[in-house]
Amino acid sequence: MGSSGSGNFSDYSGRPKTGSGSGSSGGSSGSDKCGEAFTVSLEDVASHSYYENHGVVPAPDTPLTIEVRGRVVAVAGTEVVGSLPTGLNYLARCLQDGFRYTGVVTASSGGNNPQVQADFLAG
Repeated sequence: MGSSGSGNFSDYSGRPKTGSGSGSSGGSSGSDKCGEAFTVSLEDVASHSYYENHGVVPAPDTPLTIEVRGRVVAVAGTEVVGSLPTGLNYLARCLQDGFRYTGVVTASSGGNNPQVQADFLAG
């Protein structure tokens, strides 16, 4: 599982991408994906505060929200569970535009490479 992006700062800022590549940037791209539900496998789970503080991944049905904390991340309470893939960085613009995302952990596993999957809805 890796992330993809153009390598430009626009991948993190919520600004429209320039040059080649696909993707959208909130309501400014002509393809408004802000209101769409999505499923995601979170990245870097072991290096975020939830795993560092508890030593385990959150259980299925744990409520999550999306925030921008340097990167676009999934948060349980006040603790970051994992980063969203850079392909979803358009969500930073959506959050700026007033969208909010709530979700739930659908699957998780610990071990040497902790994994968390989640479903999110715009609200």
